[in-house]
Amino acid sequence: AVFCGNPDCRKALGAFRYSEEEIRKESRVHEKIADRIAAFIGHPYFIVIHAVWFFLWVAVNTGIVMISRRFDAYPFGLLGILLSIEAIFITGFLLISQNRQNSHAEKRSELDYEVNVRTFREIQNLKEILADMRSRIERIEESKK
Repeated sequence: AVFCGNPDCRKALGAFRYSEEEIRKESRVHEKIADRIAAFIGHPYFIVIHAVWFFLWVAVNTGIVMISRRFDAYPFGLLGILLSIEAIFITGFLLISQNRQNSHAEKRSELDYEVNVRTFREIQNLKEILADMRSRIERIEESKK
């Protein structure tokens, strides 16, 4: 069914090739992981965590906070390397997630098209029925005259 696996949906709409459940079943593990990471990246907590991380990194490595000894002196080369590696992984996860979303969007558009075609056919059928009813009514009215 289109929107659910419920048999009532199949009765109302007829059988469809895809359903949201089937789309989810097709997802591979790495795609699900990428989607979760992409969802986290899109959350404001991601920015807050990075802001706190940068503040602590700079505070520890400039001597403002003496939690531990300095491990990355100014201009913070290690931080730059870590951020570059993080950017590579973030880009990969976002691309995987985007590709999966595009694939789902294509399947949904196929469903929309199929629903539209079925609706069009049903409307055409109803138009034929109405035209037939109209002609019958006209014949009845003519026979009464």
